[in-house]
Amino acid sequence: MDTVSLSAEAQFRMSGATSFSVTADSLARAEAAANTVPGLNADAERFTPEAMAAHAAWREKHTEYRGKVRDLVNQTFGLDADRNGWSAGGAALTAIRNLAEKNGLIEPEMPPAVASMLQTTGGSMWTGKGGSTGMFDITFLPNGAETGGNLRILFDSGRKASADTSLVDLKTGGTNAQAALSDIRTSALGALLDSAGGWTPSSPANAYAITNGTDGRGGVVGMVIAHGVDDDAKERSATIVRTLQRLISANTPHPR
Repeated sequence: MDTVSLSAEAQFRMSGATSFSVTADSLARAEAAANTVPGLNADAERFTPEAMAAHAAWREKHTEYRGKVRDLVNQTFGLDADRNGWSAGGAALTAIRNLAEKNGLIEPEMPPAVASMLQTTGGSMWTGKGGSTGMFDITFLPNGAETGGNLRILFDSGRKASADTSLVDLKTGGTNAQAALSDIRTSALGALLDSAGGWTPSSPANAYAITNGTDGRGGVVGMVIAHGVDDDAKERSATIVRTLQRLISANTPHPR
């Protein structure tokens, strides 16, 4: 019997599309299992052929939807489907949902019969969206001489990134670095950083504050932590934050 796990986590990672099919034989075997497997027989009435068929149809639609959202995000942020994975949480999920709906992608709703069968109120991949702070992670797989790594971008949607931004290396210990790190730690970004595993100048990963202006003395609008991909951090992070903030400001109405 096919099963599906619905995550209530604030982050999600997009997975590749998979096809599903339901046959009379598979429905019969599922119904028999519901009556014979210990612990399921009491709830066998939920596992009807109609509910199983609705489950398979909904899951196939949802898998196709996730794949389209994944491709749209890759295209928007210049990611390579073969080399990059990504995950998002908080305000970043709001931005991505706005992006999807702006492009006509609406998440398929779980049918009531399926929700009853799975004993859930109806799972959504957008659980965990909202709030003023967001996190966007990008994974880089090894590619030839490039060893790969991870980029974690933290931002506060209430702190708007200007057209001109600069990165402050938080490991240098200079005046700008100390001021930026102090700003981060005493703001909502600091709470987000703590929940995301924290960072200190003694950490193995490098970190940069994304600041407005070109001299590194403007207000902090975000932070990026780089594991082995510093060039990508310097080239992409500010643009990604600006794009996410623009998408959040789109205020696309959500049907749920």
